Parts: sequence; C-alpha cells; structure tokens
Amino acid sequence: MIEKIAVLADSGSDLNVTNKDLPLFILPLRIIIDGKEYVDKKDITLPEVMAKIDESKITTSLPSPQDIVDTFDLIKSKGFTHVICIPISKGLSGTMNIISQMAQDYQGLTIEIIDTKNISMASGYSSVEALELIEKKKSFKEIVDTINQRLHLKKVFFTVDKLIYLKRGGRIGLVAATVAELLKIKPVISCNENGIYYTIKKERGYQKAVNQLIEQVALFVESAQSYDVSLMNSQSAINLDEFAKTIKSRLPKLRNFSVSNITPALAIHTGPEALGIAVSIK
Repeated sequence: MIEKIAVLADSGSDLNVTNKDLPLFILPLRIIIDGKEYVDKKDITLPEVMAKIDESKITTSLPSPQDIVDTFDLIKSKGFTHVICIPISKGLSGTMNIISQMAQDYQGLTIEIIDTKNISMASGYSSVEALELIEKKKSFKEIVDTINQRLHLKKVFFTVDKLIYLKRGGRIGLVAATVAELLKIKPVISCNENGIYYTIKKERGYQKAVNQLIEQVALFVESAQSYDVSLMNSQSAINLDEFAKTIKSRLPKLRNFSVSNITPALAIHTGPEALGIAVSIK
C-alpha cells in the first residue's frame, strides 16, 4: 500500500506555515468571550483578545468532536492514507485526548498521535520535522519513530510580566502569584518531562527574566552543532529587533530564526508581555 502522509497539528503549536501545498492541517482551538465563541486565529486576532482580556470573561475550549471528524474527513478526501497528529502537550490541554477518542473509531485513515510534552513552537517544531521527513519520502513508521526519539531536542522557555493570567488558568496558586507580584518576581518557565509547566528560574524584574531566556537557551544548545529558534511574543514592550540581534549574537550555530506572535488561545493564559524562545536542535 502506498502511504500518503499528512500532519495534523493544533493552533496551540503556533505554526505559521504559508505554503498551502504542504500536507499540513491545523485544528483550531476555540475562544469564548462573554459567552460568544470564536475560532482561534480565524475569527479573532491577538490584539483583539488582549484588548478584552481584563474587561471580559475569557476562556478557551477544545476543538469539538465534530471539528476533529470533519478534519479527518477532509484529510481523507484529499487522498491521504496516514495521519500523524502532533498537538500540544496533553499535560496542558485536553486536545490530544479528544483527538485520541475520535481516532479510535475513525475508518479509512491510519492515525498516530504523538504527545510532544511541549507547547507553542516547541511543539510546532515536531510538525515541521515531520513535514521535512515526508518530503524525504520516509515511511510512516520511520517518521513516527524519529519524531518520538527527538522530542527531547525541543524546548520552550518563556516569561510573563503579570502572573494573574497563569493563576486564572490554574497554572499557579493565588498565594504564590500574590507574593511574586509584591516582590516583582518574574518566572522563567518551561515544560517538564511530563509536559507540565515548571519554573526554572525566578528573577527580580521583567528585563532580567527576559535576559535569562537567552541564558537558558544557550545552556540547552551548548553542545549542539545546529538549531532552529523562534522568538514568540504576545505584545511585549521590549524592542524585538534588538532582542533578536542579541539572540543571534549569543547563538552562533543558529540555522533558522523567526519572530512571530503566539496564538490568541495561548495568550489568554499568559497575558500581554509574554515572551518566549522556542528551540529545536537539529
């Protein structure tokens, strides 16, 4: 049987691929503002969400079962036989679980689901890698095995100016958030081996936390010969051009570099002034 392989990611993976010919499909998360539902990044933009974040009741929700079935139907209608689903960490979102439920009884596609144990472009980089392997004509099994074997080579480090948004999402306790705000402590956060947020460092002040992002990335890629880096931003007030220059000067073996906004559904849980660096070791 000839394998025609597609990749299915979710919008929380922050992929900004413009090539419509790639075998990539994006399953959007949902945003609910004062009872009205929006499709992430399609019906509402990051500035629109940030403008409402402090004055409206805002939550996120998973793709519906019908969304997932419809996407599988679309993939099958285009002649694909196999799908590699690469959503954000199941430790941070229920998307992977609901995809698994829908995939169990779906007929006509061979479906494999990978837990990246990561978020934003640190998750998205696994989809990018899968697309590269498809281009190289690797088999379905080879691609799945390679992606799983290389998950530990991808990481995201981020910080936020205000912890209230992480608190609202249940990612940090009320007492810890209050104390940190009083002391102007800013965390540098990543995902652990279970795909759950943890604090790597705590810095006094936002700029120190931003500087620490580069230090953590430099440690992560210390012995690597090549790596890709994405600077992820949610309306940070720092000069991104200057910060990008600093990143490039500190990471001499950088292969590809990009700057983009995080998707609105993620920004709801980090708030404005969220800044992150995602890295993929090649």
